[in-house]
Amino acid sequence: MEAILTRPVYYTANEVAEIFKRDPHTIRDWINHGCPTPDGPVKLQAMKLGKSWTIRDEWLAVFELRVRPSQGKPDLDLDTPSTTDKESS
Repeated sequence: MEAILTRPVYYTANEVAEIFKRDPHTIRDWINHGCPTPDGPVKLQAMKLGKSWTIRDEWLAVFELRVRPSQGKPDLDLDTPSTTDKESS
């Protein structure tokens, strides 16, 4: 029986930014400094090829689960103002 291997999918920081509707600088911050969570920052695993960051699909999935473990599909809308911020505007 022949094993079927699937090729990993790789994303650029810009592509991940489009997926999460974030600025590419935010994605680079998640890679370098981590995404803030109640349990502390969680870094997005990536590798630098030349001058560009590359993120493997598996690393992105692990990052999502670590950032929002209690939800099926994480909501990474971390920049949304709180209700009190909206009321004071």
